[in-house]
Amino acid sequence: MENKKKQRVETLRGRPAKGKEKLTESINLKLSVADFKLVTEKAEKPGMKPTQYTREMTLKGQVKNRFTLEELDLMRKLSGMANNLNQLAKKAHIDGYSQASEVAFYLFFEIKKLLDDR
Repeated sequence: MENKKKQRVETLRGRPAKGKEKLTESINLKLSVADFKLVTEKAEKPGMKPTQYTREMTLKGQVKNRFTLEELDLMRKLSGMANNLNQLAKKAHIDGYSQASEVAFYLFFEIKKLLDDR
């Protein structure tokens, strides 16, 4: 038999390289003080820097707003309730639907109250 050499496959370690190319070209833009304040205020709403905001507006024509803390909290609560609902469905299949219906009504009213408070 022939002795075959095993090829060693090395796994890559560390963070993968970014897919974006570096920003090397620039356009100089002069603004009045009032215009600069306006751009800065508009950039603060989505939590961006003025240059990043200007780049997005120039290339895409719009800026995607980030979620507010209130919206993130609401999504977290709804996610937890969805998890409870999945557990309830599993319990209904095992124990029967009559016991699970009481919990389902409770969750329904909690979700309704959460959404009505907005």
